[in-house]
Amino acid sequence: MKEKFLRFIRANFIIWAFWAIALLIELTGVCVTSGKFLIRRPFILFSVLAIFTCILSQIRNQRGRYWCAFAVLMLLFLIDLVLIVVFDMTGSTFDYSMLKLRADAMAIVESVPINFVYSLVCGIAISLYMLLARYYMKTAPAPTRLLPRAATAAVMAGVLAFHGGMVYAENYKYNPADLSYKLYAGTDASYYDRGILGNLVDELYKGAFFSKVSLGNEQELTDFIYGSVNTPSSMFGEAEGYNVITVLAESFEWFSFVANADAYPGGHELSFPEEYTAEQKESALRDLYPNLYRLVDTSVVATNHHSREKTDISENHAIIGNYPTGCFINYDYPANTVPYSMPNLMKTLYGVDSYSFHNGEYTFYNRGEHHENALGFKQYTASEMMAAADTDGTFTNYNELQGEHNLDSEMIAACREQMFPANRRFNTFITSITMHGQFAYRQNLEPHYQTLIDNGIGEHYIDEDLPEDATLKERVDTASPFFHYAAAALEFDKAVGAILDYLENTISENTGKPLMDNTLLVLFGDHNAYYQSLGETVKNLYLSEDNGRNYTDLFRVPLIIRIGNTGHTERIRKFTTTTDIVPTILDLLGVRFYNNLNYGSTVFGPDESMIYSRAYNVFITDKLYFSSLNNIKYRHPDADDAYLESIKQKATMLLDKTSHVNRIFYYNFLSGARAEEYAQKLLALQKDA
Repeated sequence: MKEKFLRFIRANFIIWAFWAIALLIELTGVCVTSGKFLIRRPFILFSVLAIFTCILSQIRNQRGRYWCAFAVLMLLFLIDLVLIVVFDMTGSTFDYSMLKLRADAMAIVESVPINFVYSLVCGIAISLYMLLARYYMKTAPAPTRLLPRAATAAVMAGVLAFHGGMVYAENYKYNPADLSYKLYAGTDASYYDRGILGNLVDELYKGAFFSKVSLGNEQELTDFIYGSVNTPSSMFGEAEGYNVITVLAESFEWFSFVANADAYPGGHELSFPEEYTAEQKESALRDLYPNLYRLVDTSVVATNHHSREKTDISENHAIIGNYPTGCFINYDYPANTVPYSMPNLMKTLYGVDSYSFHNGEYTFYNRGEHHENALGFKQYTASEMMAAADTDGTFTNYNELQGEHNLDSEMIAACREQMFPANRRFNTFITSITMHGQFAYRQNLEPHYQTLIDNGIGEHYIDEDLPEDATLKERVDTASPFFHYAAAALEFDKAVGAILDYLENTISENTGKPLMDNTLLVLFGDHNAYYQSLGETVKNLYLSEDNGRNYTDLFRVPLIIRIGNTGHTERIRKFTTTTDIVPTILDLLGVRFYNNLNYGSTVFGPDESMIYSRAYNVFITDKLYFSSLNNIKYRHPDADDAYLESIKQKATMLLDKTSHVNRIFYYNFLSGARAEEYAQKLLALQKDA
């Protein structure tokens, strides 16, 4: 009996090797993305591997099994590799809606950040399999079927049934029209939960079978839309009649131009001698980044502002104040009618045309179609259009240096007359690109590299062992990601200076005063600098570690509001998010609006918002970080039971708003006659006020 068992083991060694290497590939992938060499719920993964095992078991010769197993292992390796690259580039696990981004895939992958540890471990494991299994085949007995064909077929049917049952169990509660279950049934936004392959399969099933949204009661939805009106803050109407400029600053963090030993120990703090005081460090950085400090010194600053989203979501937050779940609205709903977007509100209330600018490609994120159709911008101007319209050579990068990020200062120089017209009231949305990762050498940043080096910023970040005659590129190629980020921040500072100078020196034809006098300027970071884990490194705060620290700090980004030349400066310390931007702008403009369609509230009011991240499936306040109330990852000591109960109520309200927004977008509910009704009610609301 023992001899038969040993022969059985030896005859089927390919299958055992397949399981060992497949699990190693999967666990290594989970480890490099979540920091854990473990999968909490591996059932879907096991069911997939069981199906491949049934196929292998029916192959009657070792060579056939060898090559079949090798092909499957390579497929698993490549699938995991692609999804790890996506994770490293976006900071999020795969979800079904990402398939909409397939047309942008090559534009996103500017320099593919192949994970070295994953590639090395899996490469060695697969190589050992090829060598050792090939050698062992020479002496191994002929393979035996684990089970007869009929029994194998029955097992496969059972595995598939189990597989389908597991996926159904994972998703049967998923209802985009009622998201209340997420407060208790949320999962970690990492591959630790189901594994990379398990997550992929689950998302494909979810997208294919569980994505339909129920319209429900139309009257109830209508009542929801008009059920609540904003409460004016003490700053209501402070910017009445003003122009509006909103600047989304890609990957913009405070540590780009601020030194703080406690908050950012891996940032500019390393640039200065130990004997430097905080005042000396700030003085040096003020000289380097004069325009960012100039803006901060004359503005309202939300010091406790956060974003835990990707660019397209933050962008829509700052234009429409909400975002549906389970989709990319730029692709899924580009022809929808959104009468409550900032451009449509400005047109309805004041007859103001709105324009959008981004120095990336026109088709990326489908911005051209989405901005002009759904969001209501009269024109979306991308880098190709800027280069084509440029007559004085101010915008050269798109034609000469494709593959690099265009410069933000070039965009402002080429488009400032269109962005900030002196002969009419305007609403302008600008999305930057220079500070977008990857953070590596770029030819067009060389002047900024030299500036950093000349000011002593770089000695800690650049390899000192290079020869004296090394070129600037050779020196910078060895620099840490933060050095490249600091150089990109210098370029963004230059762009901010160009905006401020133009507004201060251009006279409005309507008022006879500088444009700055009646312009509201809102600048914010769309998300933390997650590329190459830069934010985690600089803050010495890693999401994959249970270290008792507040993970919310990872997502603290700037929100700066310049209210003309009123001289109003204030530091707002309550928790704020990107969903607060639209309500804040409308509050300052003196607009009454139906606020059930906004996830946030004005930063000048008493209400605090919270984050439910559509991209990362997580709830965030400055005292809590959780995927569900059953899975709280961080809880501040001050977050007592009463606070937890208040957050439960707030999260329930936010999920209810999101559920209604899902229905509105899925059925384009505010189109046609309903759009006209919304406009009329909005105008009447202003008269009633």
